[in-house]
Amino acid sequence: MNLLAYQPTWWTLNPQDNGRYGVLVGVFLAGMVLFFALSKVPHSARRPIVVGVTFLSGLFWVLRYLWPEPIALRDNELPTGMVEKTGQWLQTSVPFVSGIAQVVTSFLLGLGMFSLLRVHFTKITRKQRDWQYSVLLLVCMGAMIVVGYGDWLQREFWLKEKITDDTTTWTNVNVAFNVMFDGLLQNMDAAMFSIIAFYIFSAAYRAFRIRSMEATLLMSSALIVMLSLMGAVTSFWNTGIDSMTQMDPANLLNNLKLNTLAGWLRNVVQVPALQALEFGVGLGTLAMALRLWLGLERGGVTE
Repeated sequence: MNLLAYQPTWWTLNPQDNGRYGVLVGVFLAGMVLFFALSKVPHSARRPIVVGVTFLSGLFWVLRYLWPEPIALRDNELPTGMVEKTGQWLQTSVPFVSGIAQVVTSFLLGLGMFSLLRVHFTKITRKQRDWQYSVLLLVCMGAMIVVGYGDWLQREFWLKEKITDDTTTWTNVNVAFNVMFDGLLQNMDAAMFSIIAFYIFSAAYRAFRIRSMEATLLMSSALIVMLSLMGAVTSFWNTGIDSMTQMDPANLLNNLKLNTLAGWLRNVVQVPALQALEFGVGLGTLAMALRLWLGLERGGVTE
């Protein structure tokens, strides 16, 4: 046994080694007991628990980002010093913590499905307004779940070697999944976005009303960019500019060509504006993340 070799943490090892399946089962049962106990906690004590867990979870990723990266160790080396040991621990803990995050996300997905089922089942049993749409939603959701899992099981386990991209090798389940997902869902998504385009056009029309200097600049910029995408208009306009400049490349009037104006708007005006917008959104996201991490945001689960 090499005593100098770096010993990985227990969660990075194979569960089959040293009876770790029993440990995992014990942790699972303990987690279930913990969830049950948390459900019985008084409402006044829930906020400190949620804030504490949120802070510890965020602290790990803050340290992972800010802590110095550990050097690559050889097989016969151990990390030395508190800084290097902590960095090595943070690095080896990332897969474990990421797995916890995926499990929590799965719980949230299950909670969302439970809430959706409860709302629509209540609507159906009480025959509330438009309850027929709830029936349609539940039927479609159930059919998609059954067909989706059936297609996945056949492609990954049951008929893995037989099913290919060739449709002649597909079973009825694969055909049903293709019809429901590619044939219906994606086409309905495209139709929905096409309908939304009319609302965007309506909002753009209201925004382009020339009532101020800002609206005038917005209207002019949008008009130039739209006209530059029309080949016939661009050709007619640029031909007129060429006739005025006598094809002289040094003439300043060449800057009035539609493609030149549109390129200037995109590269000189649009790019800095988008960078400023992204910078502002980043600052807002950072501020919101700090509020959530430090427990200053009083909405949601902290109530």
